Amino acid sequence: MGVPASSSLASCRWPVGLWLAAVLLVGCSGGDTYSVDEGEISQRFLPAERTVDHHPDSLKALTISESDGKIQFEVERDFESLTEKWSSSFQNIGPGRSFRSRTYATFWSLELSLMSLQPEMGVLSLQKERAREMIAQRRAEYAKTIHIDVYWFVERGRNGIITGPGARTELRVGEERYRPVQSDHGPLREAFVTGGRTVLYRRNSLYFPRTVEGTDILADASRMTLRVRQTGGGARQEFAWRWNESKTAQGAKRDASRRGLGALGPATKAGSP
Repeated sequence: MGVPASSSLASCRWPVGLWLAAVLLVGCSGGDTYSVDEGEISQRFLPAERTVDHHPDSLKALTISESDGKIQFEVERDFESLTEKWSSSFQNIGPGRSFRSRTYATFWSLELSLMSLQPEMGVLSLQKERAREMIAQRRAEYAKTIHIDVYWFVERGRNGIITGPGARTELRVGEERYRPVQSDHGPLREAFVTGGRTVLYRRNSLYFPRTVEGTDILADASRMTLRVRQTGGGARQEFAWRWNESKTAQGAKRDASRRGLGALGPATKAGSP
């Protein structure tokens, strides 16, 4: 089962240029709650299988409320550490040379997707009605698509592209494998690392279907893996994410219903829009 790579999304959640411009703009302020430093994340220990104690549809680190006609975010961690929370390194599988790399992949969970509305769109400065519209739109987009960004760090002279003809990427959930319905990549960029050096990386964006043949593929899942093979390369790499089995999407929905929040969706906390 799966979706052919030739399929396309009706809309793309985060156009590469817009997202990068927003992150760079916020990042220049330094120490901002909503800034991200890709070079810093690449130097941290990121496991090949990222384990999180709750389902990606849950809002564990983010509470959304209203005050004085504006939406407010109450966050347990800043955007960079939340990005790290949903990021994993890779392990080499199959034939091919093993190598160490700064490369990592970020799975855009619901809490990360909603929190990104501030660096992207400045949602917290908007009037409540407009902000609620943007949050509802992002939630709807999240429900349709599994979005994973792979930040591929390369030596000079390499391109770091894992999308396009000849490349092979697939998402594995249980026994099923799925091809991306859309993929793209940004330009090579520089990131600062320890010692004042710079390294190059490219952001590859992959979009997989959340629903296949009427079934939510993450509804009862507790693990998924992303397998990558670059154009012309024999080596394959795999990124993995795991979450608490008792906190599946269906379980989150049942919990929300018991708390009287079922009509607002499985990932909305009390007092949330």
